[in-house]
Amino acid sequence: MKPKRLSEVRTLVAHPEFQQWWAELVQAREATTAAQERYDELLGQTTLMEFRAELTQKNAIDTLYQAGECEDSAASMLFEATELENRSFRVIAEFEEQRFKVSDLWYKLGASDKALEEAREKNSKQPGKRAETEFRNAEKAQRAASAEYERETARKNRLWDEVERIWAKSAEVSLLVAEQRGRGRKVRKEAEGLFGIAEERKQKSKALRADAEKAAAAVTVAQAKTKELLDQARERFGCAAGSDFLYFRQKDNQKLAFCIPLVEDHDSYNVEVKPLSIYSVERQRGVSFLEPARADSPSTEEGDRRFEQYFLTGRKGEVRSAGA
Repeated sequence: MKPKRLSEVRTLVAHPEFQQWWAELVQAREATTAAQERYDELLGQTTLMEFRAELTQKNAIDTLYQAGECEDSAASMLFEATELENRSFRVIAEFEEQRFKVSDLWYKLGASDKALEEAREKNSKQPGKRAETEFRNAEKAQRAASAEYERETARKNRLWDEVERIWAKSAEVSLLVAEQRGRGRKVRKEAEGLFGIAEERKQKSKALRADAEKAAAAVTVAQAKTKELLDQARERFGCAAGSDFLYFRQKDNQKLAFCIPLVEDHDSYNVEVKPLSIYSVERQRGVSFLEPARADSPSTEEGDRRFEQYFLTGRKGEVRSAGA
């Protein structure tokens, strides 16, 4: 770092070689910013697309499980419908057997009614103990036949009601089987569609990831170009180069240095910093306290006084609190 006078620093800043270097540095920094913004954008898109692909994959798996549940439900209902059908055959067989039995009882009841009428007529025409006994026996047989006929008829009716109930339930289950099968096919198709979307999003996320890696490489290249230009400044202009400032030792005062900002900053320093302006700093304090460069350098005591005044009053003259 070569010592220079203020006039030499001003001449250097105005020189075409320095201006060309500065233009290249601005261009490199803008390229770095643009590349970083593109990388951040692509990384955000990649992360979002990967999340969407994973979420869609999970939804597809859950939907596939739902399709399986519908198919299992249809299979269970089909088994129930088969059981109901088999049961209906058994009950119909019992009903037919009972119907034949009731028919026989109907004929027997008719015969007992006829026997009762004949015994009643005989008893009325030829009354006597024997005729009365035959009448009582015929009457008793008719009541027994009537009671048995009514009992078996009721059983026949219950069997038929059971047949109709089974048929109704079987019809209901059969309809639900068809619906569940259709729903299973529909939900499985939805799952297949979701798997397709998930795969498509995975491919998009891979492409975005590749673009993000290219953008990261572009950031690295732009940062390397910026670093190269700063390294060149050390050799070409005889200065110390930081990220935001160039530094030159003052020829007339070894405790002071000139610094040239490479950024614009209105908030971080004790003064508003503008690019390529020339400031004076103390070697120990550095950019923590900047003063516009002037031909006559302030004394050490004056510099200390201004530094203390800045920390007491602030940049704009507002008195700071004791805890500030």
